Amino acid sequence: MCCNYTIMSATKTIDDLPNHLTLIGTTCLVRAARRTANVVTRAYNHHLAPTGLEVTQFSILCTIAMERAKSASELADMIGVERSTLARNLDRLIAVGLVVAEKGDGRRLIHRLTDKGVDMIAEALPLWRKAQDDFVGRLPEATDGAIREDFRLLRRAAKGILTEAS
Repeated sequence: MCCNYTIMSATKTIDDLPNHLTLIGTTCLVRAARRTANVVTRAYNHHLAPTGLEVTQFSILCTIAMERAKSASELADMIGVERSTLARNLDRLIAVGLVVAEKGDGRRLIHRLTDKGVDMIAEALPLWRKAQDDFVGRLPEATDGAIREDFRLLRRAAKGILTEAS
């Protein structure tokens, strides 16, 4: 039979800790999102490995190719990564000649693909398509759209929390 535990430190106590931890483990949205994002990322990276790109870098290249971001901050928002993550990945992509940074308005930098970057997208697209098809093929029929909608709802809720906090 499970017991009720009390955990104590020098200044704090938490009654019934196992039940709290079980609740976190089974209901925490961020825990589920991170676990899912990590394994999905690894699977896409596996598919893209022959190109030397990771899926985050592929996403950055594709987003740059759309030529909609007018700054690195906009690019980070469009991709859904922290600015520091974007900066690290951009440095790598610039170093290997896939991306160049050009002066934009004021102090802003605009990133553009090089010809080598365009070629890399062309090389990676069939591998990305294979990853995408593998995922969709392993899901119950016609659920991929509902999953994307659930992700949109979760992002919207998180943005609402952050907006209220600022």
